[in-house]
Amino acid sequence: MYKKKKLKLPPNEQRWVVMLEAIVQLPIGFIIALSGALIPGPLLAYVVVKTLSDGGWSGAFAAVGHVVVELAIVSVVALGLGFAIKSHTFQTSIGVIGGLFLVLLGGLNLSKVKNVREFRPNVPGLKHHAVMGGVLFSSVLNPSVFLWWSTVGLAMLTQAFLTAAALGAILWLVGHFLADLGWYSLVSYSIAKGKWLIGTRTYKGLLLTCGAVLLLFGIYFLVSFAPRLIF
Repeated sequence: MYKKKKLKLPPNEQRWVVMLEAIVQLPIGFIIALSGALIPGPLLAYVVVKTLSDGGWSGAFAAVGHVVVELAIVSVVALGLGFAIKSHTFQTSIGVIGGLFLVLLGGLNLSKVKNVREFRPNVPGLKHHAVMGGVLFSSVLNPSVFLWWSTVGLAMLTQAFLTAAALGAILWLVGHFLADLGWYSLVSYSIAKGKWLIGTRTYKGLLLTCGAVLLLFGIYFLVSFAPRLIF
């Protein structure tokens, strides 16, 4: 049977092909991350409320905290400990603990809305720096980050490495981090620019919505993960 021979390119052309394959991983990482960031979640809710409190840089700082968590996850995987993130015990523990904290935080925020008398909020979860908030809402307060990395993220990163070696994996991560930084910065900047349009009623509505988002995600995580403790 005739077998198709692989086309052998000169060394210089091979290097260009490898380089192009690596560069392509940058937009791939960007698009994959953006598709996830666009879905409303606890971190987005936090960025919205934190921006009203601390201004337009809150989104960028929160994204930095988010990236710190993701770098920690990638480091764990690189050390050969990726199985820990994918383990049933780890995911269940994070899911239940995160769900409980989100329910508590969402409930506290909702209970404080009626007492708001001024534009600057004084609600639970906003007193720490936005970088710390990004860390918290990308780890303990957001189990979906670990779930995403143990499935989609790990698979895509592995594919980038197999396609274009270490450079491809690095560029994929750079694209991923740029998407997070760009999206949350844009959200925060947009809210800060329109802040003067927000009256007390609208402001309380935003707090109510974000508190409800946190509460609903907390309930969702508890319903999804708590049964695993039994079975």
